[in-house]
Amino acid sequence: MAPILGYWKIKGLVQPTRLLLEYLGEEYEERLYERNEGDAWRNEKFKLGLEFPNLPYYIDGDVKLTQSMAIIRYIADKHNMLGGSGKERAEITMLEGAVSDIRSGVSRIAYNKDFETLKVDFLNKLPEMLKMFEDRLCHKTYLNGDRVTHPDFMLYDALDVVLYMDRKCLDAFPKLVCFKKRIENIPQINEYLRSSKYIEWPLQGWQATFGGGDHPPK
Repeated sequence: MAPILGYWKIKGLVQPTRLLLEYLGEEYEERLYERNEGDAWRNEKFKLGLEFPNLPYYIDGDVKLTQSMAIIRYIADKHNMLGGSGKERAEITMLEGAVSDIRSGVSRIAYNKDFETLKVDFLNKLPEMLKMFEDRLCHKTYLNGDRVTHPDFMLYDALDVVLYMDRKCLDAFPKLVCFKKRIENIPQINEYLRSSKYIEWPLQGWQATFGGGDHPPK
């Protein structure tokens, strides 16, 4: 039986995990909860055998996980992608945190009614964060070298999101532009992005001031 990935029908916290699963070619079933299916989730929440019931969840046989980072790390570990040495494992963990600083920074302000005001401060700080990744990619194909690791998909998702906030935010970072295209050109990812499985929108929950609603901005 294929593993089950359960989440709202949004990008949100689980998009990097979807990208990783597609890259690996691992069979999985998505349980997508629509905007009006809050009751459906609440009815199932305590019946799935989850120790800490929440969305997203991932059920792989007797492994039943919640928390997005636990899920993506579990899948990466199954495929020996967490690093071969203590140093490499620590660097991958560091990269997770560095990318999360960007993505969680968006989420922290996305639901605020004063988003447009808060966005100014976020975008002022964004170049400093992006430059660290730009510098790391100067002599690397991917964040950890020549091999794809799950923080690459986390960064791809974060870049996709901030570009909706400011279409010019990567103009000063050619390595990041190339990195984003490189991820999109991976055959498995390219196929996924063009498939009906791909969720373009919303980026956040439907109620979010930024990244919410049913359709992307024109």
